[in-house]
Amino acid sequence: MWINTEIFREEARHFQKYGYYCPDPAGTVNYQRYWEEQLKRCKYGYVSGGKRITGDHYNYLNFSQIKLTDEENSSSLVTKARKKKSGKKIITFPDFWDFDYDYFWTLEIAENGIKEKDYKDLSLDIKILNLGGGQHVIVSKARRKGFSFKNASKCANRYNHTKGSVSLIGAYESKYLYPRGTMSMVSDYLNFYNEATAWSKRRQAIDKVNHKRASYFQKQSNINIEKGYKSEVIAVTFKDKPDAARGKDASLILFEEGGTFENLKEAFWATKPTVEDGDYVTGQIVIFGTGGDMECGTIDFEDMFNNPETYDMIPIENRWDEHADGLSCGFFFPVYNNKVGFIDEHGNSLATEAKESEIAIRDKIRRTSKDPKNIDMYITEYPFNPREAFMQVSTNIFPVAELNDWRNTLRSNNSLKYVGVHGELVYVDNVVSFRPNKDLKPITKLNPDKGTDLRGCITIYQTPYKDEEGKTPYGMYIVANDPYAHDKSTGVSLGATYVIKKPNMISKPDDFIVASYVGRPEIQDIYNENMFKLAEYYNAKIGFENDRGDVIGYAKRYKQLHRLMEEVSIIDKRNNINIRGLGRNWGTSISTPERKGQGNIFIRDWLVTPRGKDEDGNRILNLHMIYDEMLLEELIKYNSGNFDRVSALRVGMYHMQDSFRKETKAAELSFSSDFWERDFF
Repeated sequence: MWINTEIFREEARHFQKYGYYCPDPAGTVNYQRYWEEQLKRCKYGYVSGGKRITGDHYNYLNFSQIKLTDEENSSSLVTKARKKKSGKKIITFPDFWDFDYDYFWTLEIAENGIKEKDYKDLSLDIKILNLGGGQHVIVSKARRKGFSFKNASKCANRYNHTKGSVSLIGAYESKYLYPRGTMSMVSDYLNFYNEATAWSKRRQAIDKVNHKRASYFQKQSNINIEKGYKSEVIAVTFKDKPDAARGKDASLILFEEGGTFENLKEAFWATKPTVEDGDYVTGQIVIFGTGGDMECGTIDFEDMFNNPETYDMIPIENRWDEHADGLSCGFFFPVYNNKVGFIDEHGNSLATEAKESEIAIRDKIRRTSKDPKNIDMYITEYPFNPREAFMQVSTNIFPVAELNDWRNTLRSNNSLKYVGVHGELVYVDNVVSFRPNKDLKPITKLNPDKGTDLRGCITIYQTPYKDEEGKTPYGMYIVANDPYAHDKSTGVSLGATYVIKKPNMISKPDDFIVASYVGRPEIQDIYNENMFKLAEYYNAKIGFENDRGDVIGYAKRYKQLHRLMEEVSIIDKRNNINIRGLGRNWGTSISTPERKGQGNIFIRDWLVTPRGKDEDGNRILNLHMIYDEMLLEELIKYNSGNFDRVSALRVGMYHMQDSFRKETKAAELSFSSDFWERDFF
């Protein structure tokens, strides 16, 4: 626990009280010594009371004014969810926060390294796994943690204390840079230096909204010669320009809101040589991402965050996500650390109380909101762990929070963790049978690494229902497939097939996925063969996306056309659905945004269909019957990109809807004569 942390911000307190830093007149020896000492602290750090903070942290606390909630003059009122407070923002200096201490030291250690003994003396609340220097940093954080101020302060400090340095602030779009972004904050800090400190630096050569350079002109033989510090801060955008930083020779590069980048990895790899010279690392890249601002770049950002060493990022023990024991990740700043209103006078996070407050807010939203997306959006803005921060909600209509909770339950509940048997389908006496095979493994990454075994396997969650004669009723199951296009490809597209047990009156539970097959064998016919075996095993027809692949060709070659479902045609004027067949006879086309969007609505409605309540009174939905973790991952991360498992489920929903309508129509036509004699499975 921290005590007496005000000793680290005595200069800021003096300025707040008197309106100036140094009482001695400019030009005196004491004045000169004072500012030399302050610059030394801003560069090398400051030790007091046996504890040391970094130079960037010292500069942030004492020379970087920010907008801060005025807690002393706030009012309080009690609500059902929590004790609410009304407050106003004021311009002041930052308070000392315990997790800022960890953050600034992470940057320092990543760049310059630290000895084991010195690291232990820091008593950080996180565990850094590589204490060597020459590393970059990736940060995921909750909203309202002041990182734009911290980033701007770091750039301004580098500009102020290192001659010739170049600090580059990059973003996908300029709105994160100016007029109210990080670059504008840097400009404010530089102006404050010029106004209130002895570190004034002219910017005669370059003083633009996106480029600041510390220099002045001096005439020599009637020629302007540029003189001065020549340190710079430059803002660049990476949209449509992943190599925007190439050739800048920067010592510090910030990627603001990395989760908004559509080309994050491409931009990173193009930028990395800028801070390297052979085997030497000459600068540092710091990538930031805020929960709620994870859009097109979420998958890239999450992969980099969870695999930091691949990208020469400093690895930190993941103590936030469930079941992440022994795994590393980037730096994570959860909502309950330094949550305003839950920080003591010394800057210690009151994490337990902050968590209780956040849980109360979440419970209220769940209880009062009719739209399940509201809780999704709140959680990703104010996450407890990285998984919550990476939830895709802006382009995802699925119930992300519910899916995320269920996925975590599958991972933590031993009775559910191993639901599903992996193996293969083989012929025994001309009958398809399932045979477990420990050598066959499911694919367990959304973006499989190079060299991953992509054969995949059949996974059975429930074997086919058999009647008294040992037969599986025809039509009880649907096989839904999303094919891949070619035998060989540079992409990572997989074939995905799910067997869905339709709602019926004779075999429970129903309306859930009973088997899966996701993979990409070297020969496409091998995939199709396994899929048709699944159809035979469950006595079902195959619905498939008919815009690509060779399902029809395979069926023709092997006389299996009877196993294909007829082309989908859904005309529902009441719900404004108009999905007409395209004359392809079998399967369904998902070739337009409208068809994809309608299919996603079918999935969403199916996921949240109630199934009853458990013994504790919690509601059970269809999504709680999904035991395929990677399908849950895709649903959680879903956007408009390539999500093979979701695509297969979408096809299944189309064919389910189509079959329901055909059965309803047949029932209406035969109601007067033989309705009560029909076989409802």
